[in-house]
Amino acid sequence: MTRTVPRIGLMLGDPSGIGPELAARLIADPRNWEGSTPLLIGDRRVLDRGFEHAKIAKVNILEVLNAAEANGSGVFLLNRRGTDAELPPIGRVTPESGRMTLDDLLFSMDLIRKGLLDGFVFAPLNKQALMVAGMKAHSELELLKTEFPDNTGLEEINILDGAWALRVTSHIPLKDVVANLSVEKVLASLRFLAAAMGANGQKTTRIAVAALNPHGGENGLCGTEELEIIAPAIRMANKEGIDAAGPFPADTVFLKVRSGEYQGVLNMYHDQGQIATKLIGLSRGVTYHAGFLVPIATPAHGTAFDIVGTGRADLGPTQAAYEVTARIARENLGKKK
Repeated sequence: MTRTVPRIGLMLGDPSGIGPELAARLIADPRNWEGSTPLLIGDRRVLDRGFEHAKIAKVNILEVLNAAEANGSGVFLLNRRGTDAELPPIGRVTPESGRMTLDDLLFSMDLIRKGLLDGFVFAPLNKQALMVAGMKAHSELELLKTEFPDNTGLEEINILDGAWALRVTSHIPLKDVVANLSVEKVLASLRFLAAAMGANGQKTTRIAVAALNPHGGENGLCGTEELEIIAPAIRMANKEGIDAAGPFPADTVFLKVRSGEYQGVLNMYHDQGQIATKLIGLSRGVTYHAGFLVPIATPAHGTAFDIVGTGRADLGPTQAAYEVTARIARENLGKKK
């Protein structure tokens, strides 16, 4: 039976970081998860520690044996209690914390494959801990891609205050960027970003496209990629009804987004967009993994080992990640009716 209210998996993240505190803060106020059913995934002891770190009273949480039981209003917990006698220490990388995180992440992916989640949010992970625990993938996104090999067009979108940013090339050396750019790849990225923004219910999806070279290539005097690759792709996207413009010099393109003239930005390589978004608002950013069976998101910051246990974790990015995921999940459920 199709659910009328989306069931959103909320994984506690690295047990040694601020993730448990963020999860506790999120579920403590029903307004934070209104219109959804949160299903917490992780060790109950870790969640309890999160409440302690947040310095707030525990709320009523219903434990279930499987995800299918998480129906109706309220917060549910799939207690993934480990066999370790003690929890990993806070504030540092350990194989134990990495193993708990990796196990919970893989378990959550299985729930998605079985159709038991309509969306998934994971609190901050620690890549080093995951690597120590045996993760072979370069990042959690690459791990997710291996878990869903039949899905295509799986990409990472950065969301900041309603502005969406995607890159054509990602985790490759800078010297290889030009060789990995083509009209087809830029056009495919524009299609992907416009579709993702539309799925989020955005009424306006104007996209500013960044140039690759300094000063936008200076009409061929400082590189020809703008003339030969980027501009043709934009023209082709416009013919398909995608509202994209540019290429704009990369050092000013985000000013156009901040002013509200554009709601999305397409960058040519990783740091071209990451530096700008993190300078503008690292504490508010969301990383959205698009193209999977369900919407998947996480706060753009890390595990913040330096402030674990101080009660200073900022809920903002996690709240935004949950809201984006739940909104898209509701849209998807509406399409199934």
